[in-house]
Amino acid sequence: MTTLLNTLFSEKGELFVIGHGRRVLFSRCKPEIRIYEKTAQVPLLGESGCKKKSMRFTIALCGDMEFTHDPEGGTERYELTADILRNDGIAERFYFHNISLLEIDSSGGWEFELNITGEQMRKLSIIAGL
Repeated sequence: MTTLLNTLFSEKGELFVIGHGRRVLFSRCKPEIRIYEKTAQVPLLGESGCKKKSMRFTIALCGDMEFTHDPEGGTERYELTADILRNDGIAERFYFHNISLLEIDSSGGWEFELNITGEQMRKLSIIAGL
């Protein structure tokens, strides 16, 4: 079972495309970071088993994207910077490298899977109050 735990909103974000040895600003946006918890029942021989929990982070770029560049088909990967407001009122800039495009929906929203570090996971969990 997958549960949405929290959504963090950012007021300022920049999406970059990386390809052919170049890093180019692709879009200015207001990303939403969604934190999911996935629970799976792991069976054990002779017992009821146990639950395995894992966290998954995705980022959604909604329809208010301001494109600054047309992709040329040679996109190798994406990177994103996002300013997220902490609980103390200070915006902290996060850099997400090697994010994977999951889907582009019919309304123009883009969704990416985040490959985050342990430190980023810790900081985002604290901001989200988890």
